[in-house]
Amino acid sequence: MQQSGFRSAPVSQALLYFIVASSLLASILDIKHYFHIQIIPHLWVHRQVWRIFIWQTCYANAGELLFGALVIYHLRAIERLFGTRKYASFLTYCFVATNIAAPLLLAAVFRPLTFGQMNYLPPGPTPILFAALAQYHAVIPGVYKFRLLTSTNSDGEEGPGITLSDKFYVYLLSTQLALCQPPGSLLSVAVGWIVGYAWRMDLLPRSKWRIPKWLFKDSQGAEFENLRRRLREGEGVADANQGTGQRPLVRQILDQFRGAF
Repeated sequence: MQQSGFRSAPVSQALLYFIVASSLLASILDIKHYFHIQIIPHLWVHRQVWRIFIWQTCYANAGELLFGALVIYHLRAIERLFGTRKYASFLTYCFVATNIAAPLLLAAVFRPLTFGQMNYLPPGPTPILFAALAQYHAVIPGVYKFRLLTSTNSDGEEGPGITLSDKFYVYLLSTQLALCQPPGSLLSVAVGWIVGYAWRMDLLPRSKWRIPKWLFKDSQGAEFENLRRRLREGEGVADANQGTGQRPLVRQILDQFRGAF
């Protein structure tokens, strides 16, 4: 069962806080125009190469920020599966790769193919979110499924329907994020998804790279110590129940149905 909140997901929590804070700060200071990329004039004319390093650090409007924050929250399951160090290394690797790949593809491929019509890359960490979404799609199973009926016949029988899983909500939020500023946002989505799957299949150079372990030593030790404390408390409760003759709740429920089958 998925835990609520950011327990055991400090990187996801830090990423969410950073995106919200940077987006609000950029809006308050009226500097949002420094974060998007236009091949002409930003790169080819003014040589503002520094935009390549900052265009994923904030969102430009409230809608993208809302959907991005919700996607980050739901993708915290990846961090719990990978572990904090591996997930932070994955996000850092994808941040560097997509920071370079998306503007390069826009300048060298898509802008010439569209005769200069496709020239804009919207700001925001959409590429790294879809790189993480590729991992979510590959490794996180659906908890439950439900069916949407498209029609019913005159006898009241169920007609053809669509079967969806609980992961549908995450995909719906991601689709909303992808369609915020097309076609630039669609390019960010495609680059992020491809980089995420390429990282997963070890097709990228140095995809096994990890952030130094000593940066996470204290947080992991505290988490293990908290787990040990909870286990000791559980053992103490079990011993107390045995001493008083009280049966565990699960056994009491099972005893109610014993002999009924």
